[in-house]
Amino acid sequence: MISGFSEQWQCPAGEWAVWAPDATTRAAMKTAPEQGVSTSFIQADHLRSGIDGEACTRRLVFTTFTIHDVFDESLINVVFTDFVRAHDVFHTSFPVSTQPDPHGRTLTPEQIGLAITASSNSRPGVTVKDHLLESVPELHDWAAFAFAVTGVERARPDSPAPRFDVVVCSDHMFTDGVSQAVSFFELLTRYTAARAGRPFTAVPVRPYSEFTREQRTLAATLTPTHPDVVQWRETLRRSGGMPRFPLPLGLAEGEAAPGRIAVHGSFIDAERTARFAAAAKRAGANMSSALLAVLGQVHHNLTGDELFTMLIPRADRSGTGDAMAVGWYVTLVPVQFSARGDFDEVARNAHGAVAVARQLERTPVFPVIDLLADDPDFPVEHGFTSPMLSYIDVTRVPGAELARQHDFSVFANATPSREVFVWLNRDESGLDFNAMHPDTVQAARSVDTVFRLLRDRIVEVAERSPALTAV
Repeated sequence: MISGFSEQWQCPAGEWAVWAPDATTRAAMKTAPEQGVSTSFIQADHLRSGIDGEACTRRLVFTTFTIHDVFDESLINVVFTDFVRAHDVFHTSFPVSTQPDPHGRTLTPEQIGLAITASSNSRPGVTVKDHLLESVPELHDWAAFAFAVTGVERARPDSPAPRFDVVVCSDHMFTDGVSQAVSFFELLTRYTAARAGRPFTAVPVRPYSEFTREQRTLAATLTPTHPDVVQWRETLRRSGGMPRFPLPLGLAEGEAAPGRIAVHGSFIDAERTARFAAAAKRAGANMSSALLAVLGQVHHNLTGDELFTMLIPRADRSGTGDAMAVGWYVTLVPVQFSARGDFDEVARNAHGAVAVARQLERTPVFPVIDLLADDPDFPVEHGFTSPMLSYIDVTRVPGAELARQHDFSVFANATPSREVFVWLNRDESGLDFNAMHPDTVQAARSVDTVFRLLRDRIVEVAERSPALTAV
């Protein structure tokens, strides 16, 4: 699996076509009724960012994979259409606004139709990547998603080894990282069944609208003394607010800059990664908490602050039927621990802190901000920004072998930035580092400093750790 940003996506030239909601569907959405469908809290914050803070209304994510089969245009059209109809996250158009619970217009599944909106014949010399980056609309236009195929010249009926690539492009509003994997698996399975002449048996999924309704119902029961609210309040009281990157980014307070990507592929090789993981295990931690620990130690060395706080992504898919549903379930939770001490001690601290942080999976910070708006010990407002660390071990993701067989990859476009978001991924080659940060000279230097210190600390721990098998 390859993951990164759209500028890293080496999209090959070839024959391609793009499917998007057709003119009839777009017209129907403009007059569709309001049915009381709510966004999740993270979606509402995303819509708010379109007119507040980052002024960003276009955050595209791309899923790409290869189908090793003949290309059939009529079948793929049915597959794409049935997929959109099956997942109701695509069915509602929400306004870009600061409303905490924006309601939008909702289509029935049968009202949604897709059509080819562009192809390599109509756009000669343009790759499908370039066309999608140019053409997928902002959320003001609702239909900020599209499906594409490319390289179909390699998938003729007489091709010796037919293969073509599928691209799913959508605004982040409609999908999180798990949903991108779900999309890959379902689209592949649907097309494989269609080519074999078999009916597709869908895994039962709960409508995303039921998840959002449940999330908001639970949030309505919150009080200042609710354990989740107390945990949010006390965590951020101790840290003095949301965490900040430890070094200057060259921005004034509240200012944003275009996003820039720092990429270091396989910055720790597979053997050292295994040794680092073994050290984490011996310390009573795991790879994820160990990486938080070394980042905490870097922060402590740079700032002198013993208490380290970092946001990490977590997803609540506990409801029956949520596992294979498409939607934005991920939110950020705060991990906080003492970063003072040797690696084993700090790794144990981080591991325990992650377990505590997971208790907030079902309570995102956004309703807490409203509830504690007048509390001086909770200095957080809507539109806040904060650094994030995400870790995924690609080799342990369910379906990892299937993903490798089909070259499953995910990308995203760079957006306006006020903070530093770091993604650390482990695959067969070791550890990859990706960071999105403001495109300023000072931010680039600061991110590079933290990266080098993080790398050196991981190597230091790995070098003194004997390898374990099957870590």
